[in-house]
Amino acid sequence: MRLTELVTPLKPLEAMAQGQLFVASDVGGHKELVEHNKTGILFKAGDRQALAQAILELLNNRQNWPALKANGRQFVENVRNWRNSVANYREPYTRLVKQA
Repeated sequence: MRLTELVTPLKPLEAMAQGQLFVASDVGGHKELVEHNKTGILFKAGDRQALAQAILELLNNRQNWPALKANGRQFVENVRNWRNSVANYREPYTRLVKQA
């Protein structure tokens, strides 16, 4: 679906902020947020076998859980926080106001 390729979802950010493990399909918005095997696990969208493999990969590598959780939390705190998100809108809105 075009929307899932263009819109950045909040659920992965919420999971990372709460220090949770998760798997996500490799659609556009997820690929923007999730670094495979660092902040979460990505699988090929629409592929049930890939989803099952991703879940098994996560379950079979418990030693990676603390790093995945910490990396995700750190990403939200340092990169995808409100300060940085709002800063991304400042320039386009300033430009629009000047044009009006």
